[in-house]
Amino acid sequence: MNIKEIHFQISDNGCRIYAICHGKKIGSIFFVKIGNDKIMISESEIEPEYKNEGLEFYLTLQIIEMAREQHRKVMSICPYISDIFKQHPEFDDVRLLNNGR
Repeated sequence: MNIKEIHFQISDNGCRIYAICHGKKIGSIFFVKIGNDKIMISESEIEPEYKNEGLEFYLTLQIIEMAREQHRKVMSICPYISDIFKQHPEFDDVRLLNNGR
């Protein structure tokens, strides 16, 4: 997988970010905005052929950037995304809960 071949798109309802490669949706993160200052990530979905390619990390980066731009804090109940938060202290500025730290 070449990350340069992937673009990210927010769904029409604004609750999912898709990773799209060559016109095919290959992964997504579902999230909910809570009030004016929070985002909760509830699940991620990655197509089987893209598992273990780091796609969840790149999708998480999209949420992190959105949270920073909108001055929101992020929490995750998705175990995969929670693990990413645990491994990346550079996301602490937007972390709502310590997610196991």
